[in-house]
Amino acid sequence: MSSHFHVDLRGHHVKRDCPTIQELLAFDAVARHESITLAAGALCITVSAVSKQIAGLEAFLGGRELVQRNGRGVRLTPQGRVYWQKIASGLRAIETATFEARSGNAGAGLLTLASVPTFLTKWLIPRLPAFSQKSRQVTLSFSRHLEPTDGIPPGVDAAIRYGTDGWPGVVSEYIAGREFVLIAARTLVEDRHRIVQPPDLIGHTLLHHEGAPTAWRQWASQHDMAENHTLSGPRFAQYASLIQAAVNGLGVGLVPRILVEGELAEGVLVMPCGAPVMVDQGHYLCYRPDRLTMPGFDAFRTWLLEQGAQSRGTEVRG
Repeated sequence: MSSHFHVDLRGHHVKRDCPTIQELLAFDAVARHESITLAAGALCITVSAVSKQIAGLEAFLGGRELVQRNGRGVRLTPQGRVYWQKIASGLRAIETATFEARSGNAGAGLLTLASVPTFLTKWLIPRLPAFSQKSRQVTLSFSRHLEPTDGIPPGVDAAIRYGTDGWPGVVSEYIAGREFVLIAARTLVEDRHRIVQPPDLIGHTLLHHEGAPTAWRQWASQHDMAENHTLSGPRFAQYASLIQAAVNGLGVGLVPRILVEGELAEGVLVMPCGAPVMVDQGHYLCYRPDRLTMPGFDAFRTWLLEQGAQSRGTEVRG
């Protein structure tokens, strides 16, 4: 159990009014990862050490429960979540200030981002070396991606989200991803069930993404196909899984072009027929307005939106 006293330079015991930084960091890590095991890994300490720090923090707060078991993971109690929301920004400020002090650069910064996984691995990460070369003083850290109904949590500077514009309480700026293309494995379109024109899709398995329920309907309308021919087929929660299914010849997919640029260039996937269709959703950078005062975030935002415009084949405006 954590003591509420510390010893000053003269050897006197002095009552402290706040928890130790170790207790707060452990609590913050558990809150972010919703797992004591993952929190221990992030902090490079043992699971028992994390549990001890959480217990010490709860004892310091008068025995109030902050964390509850939730199946194999953990979740914050309502009181724990309120407390985390109030302390996370302070921990973030300490972390950033320390990073800047160690680097000796006032423009330095540590940015924590949440991103939908396929966009992160397929589009953003391959471009990050260019950003690192341009902005060496900025370090990026990636948090777990957010569910559609999640707000941006404390400790996260911005989120790259997928969907239609209009998340409440944040600025959202379009990056890319509205252009959808038909994809299939080369072996699938070259066998006896060749796909040369849209009607040839009849009889093929169509792969759907849960987050783009109208995409196939729009594609069918644009290519004069009956909508009922595009309604059936397996659903996927992530584009990475859908793309891999297409690569392995399990069906024909309809996906944002920016997520399959590599596979198309390598010839692993082909666009067998039909023109791209523009869907009213895409990938957006979402952030609270106060983040624009952070030099590191402003640099990243400018670079990211430029990259998005280049990927769309348009020029940056304004």
